[in-house]
Amino acid sequence: MDQFDQLPEKIQRHLATITSTSGLEKEPDALERITKNWLEKRRLYQEQAEALDMVDLEHFSADDPRAVMVLTYSGSLIGLEAAGKDGRRFEYASIKLRHDVPDLLSARNVELTSPIAVDHRASFQGSPVAQTSEVYCVTSFDGTVPIEEQSRRLREAMLFLTNGFAKINRTLTQISSELDHFTMHNIVQYIGRRCELTQAQIREVLDTYLSMVEAGMMMGERVPMGRLGRLYLKAKPARKARMGRNPATGEEIMIAAKPEVMTPRFSFSSRVKDRAERVPVESDQE
Repeated sequence: MDQFDQLPEKIQRHLATITSTSGLEKEPDALERITKNWLEKRRLYQEQAEALDMVDLEHFSADDPRAVMVLTYSGSLIGLEAAGKDGRRFEYASIKLRHDVPDLLSARNVELTSPIAVDHRASFQGSPVAQTSEVYCVTSFDGTVPIEEQSRRLREAMLFLTNGFAKINRTLTQISSELDHFTMHNIVQYIGRRCELTQAQIREVLDTYLSMVEAGMMMGERVPMGRLGRLYLKAKPARKARMGRNPATGEEIMIAAKPEVMTPRFSFSSRVKDRAERVPVESDQE
């Protein structure tokens, strides 16, 4: 319980309340597990904000035009894009404990009805969420960052964190931490909620897109995959027959010759490589 004991009293009270209604309260290590869950979310939020050069604030004025991201004590995320002539685009993600798919709400032309401040509730006009629970973190951008860039970075952060929080939640009910969260089913479900489309519509678009990508690659094109990189075919040289050993038995065997064939390759973009280098290395991989 060292982690819990080292937290401020306000956070301890909040975590104790969450534990009492989590469905895990009868388990002896429930408070310890929920504390770890909350700390992991806080760490992920802080690391993502730092990676995007965001700044922490105690107070955000209602008339501040910057994009802003909010984390509540309950673990909900709120993203407000930079103010425009028609207000702000609003996104709210509630990732409840023991749920691995976030509840997403979005709206346009949303306005703040009062300043956002740490330890206070945030209120909005024109959004499906009139008021949040108490705010734990308020994060925005330096005023020198262009408005359009602020909104773009905010969308990236919200996308990463909503899925990251959902994955962290699965550790409350799963024994293994190697979780296959990004299945096609979950991706389709998430995009459908975020874009307010049916899962059938999302699947149709994705299937058409993937078919076109595959066709382009088979025709010898270097097919762009957006910010990820490019997919293409490359000739694999012919291999002569040779003698080798069966790795299971050690028995000497002949490895058959293979003709020259085309194989699929993926060239990752510099952006992806740079972001991958920023991912902390887990202790068991060092």
